Amino acid sequence: MSSFVVVGGAGRTGRLITERLTSDGHRAVVAGRTAEGDSAVKFDLARAPDAAVFAGADGIVIVVEPPKDSAAAEAVMHRGVAELAAIAAREDIPVVLVSQIYLTRSARHPDMAERIEARARGEKALRESGAQYTIVRPSWLHNLPTDGVRVEQGDTGDGRISREAVADAVVAALFDPSASGKTFELYDDADSGKPDWPTLFASLAPDPEP
Repeated sequence: MSSFVVVGGAGRTGRLITERLTSDGHRAVVAGRTAEGDSAVKFDLARAPDAAVFAGADGIVIVVEPPKDSAAAEAVMHRGVAELAAIAAREDIPVVLVSQIYLTRSARHPDMAERIEARARGEKALRESGAQYTIVRPSWLHNLPTDGVRVEQGDTGDGRISREAVADAVVAALFDPSASGKTFELYDDADSGKPDWPTLFASLAPDPEP
């Protein structure tokens, strides 16, 4: 049995990730601003993280929706991710960060640009931290099942993706070393069929050296 800390594990996507891990027989600690249940701890990504939360973890998932306030988004999605990445690098714990598309073209969504840019700075901090990482960039999320998933790199697309597919990708990345050091986007695409995650991860280009 492996043990994972899911930061934001009580959220809409985080719950699905937590459920998949526990149903596969692993321990999933939900870290969030409220702690409900035996396997939950209070944790605020906007504050200096407590390294003790991650002691003994085999992996960390960060799946947090950005606050609407730009200053709060910066505190959570940039500085909070950066501080957690530093802990992961020091303790040699792999990280899977759930981010979003449009990180390289925030001007196309001016109403969200500051939040998107905070996410981008968090991604950069994770890449530069020295931690083992995978960055999953979902397109616009929905709660329905999907008939197929398209995986892309380069942040050029648009579309939607099922939260269930995101959860599947995150859990697969936690257990597949070939996903390490890579960033990719996810889109619903019935023509692509159900993903063979190991084959997809192996085919992806690694991120450039920071």
